[in-house]
Amino acid sequence: MDDFSQEDLDSLIKEALSGENSKLIPKTGLYLGLGETNLLSHIYETFAKHIPNDKLTTLFQDVRSNILTSNNNVNLKDLHTVTKNCRKCSTMLESSELPKWNYQNPDVLFILDNPKLDQESTDLFISTIKSVGFNSSNVCLTYVTRCPVSRKIENIEITNCSGFLHTEVQLINPKLIVTLGLLPLATLLNADVQLKQYRGILSWLGYWPIIPTYSPAYCTRSSGQYSEQFISDIQQAYQFCYSKDTYEQSKYQYS
Repeated sequence: MDDFSQEDLDSLIKEALSGENSKLIPKTGLYLGLGETNLLSHIYETFAKHIPNDKLTTLFQDVRSNILTSNNNVNLKDLHTVTKNCRKCSTMLESSELPKWNYQNPDVLFILDNPKLDQESTDLFISTIKSVGFNSSNVCLTYVTRCPVSRKIENIEITNCSGFLHTEVQLINPKLIVTLGLLPLATLLNADVQLKQYRGILSWLGYWPIIPTYSPAYCTRSSGQYSEQFISDIQQAYQFCYSKDTYEQSKYQYS
């Protein structure tokens, strides 16, 4: 914040929250038609037969960076300045939260519904990502809605925050997105979906591969019934990014 005068800051926030014409809302980058998405996934599947998986994920990340840089003049600092100062939801009393850990260049972007996560669920999430090999330098945690709430999230809150999330995905440009629970998946796909249709299956969201799994809170509320599958999905995410073996083609699903 030290780099901004109050006048600059007020102008930036006013512009970003003013609506569709803001330069902080990219016009391209996240949503692609079915044909384009299938094309990218088929290219990935073909390349996976000839290039080690860890090299291939890096290659695709570089390609995305080149495409998005040419179409996007937004920077992450401006986006997070606006996010932190957003007051769109008049019912919100707590300050919005920004992503945790490495939000500059993570390999994996984890997405939760909102920052309010109880201690048991937090412990499950942290212990799982550590156990499979992730650390704070190669992952980022962000949210669909940025203000912590302990109730059901309202549709207007999702609408108000979703633009921040979509822009953030483009700017962070991870090798892989992992959605934690139904709401992050439905928000990214912009569709009414069931988690069981996608859970643990590698799909494509525009330029990005995505692996949906359960929310840690859902696992703890279910007395650990789904914890084993949750851990397996996080392990799958790690293997996708770092395994030198080609990926199992039978696990591909295109959306």
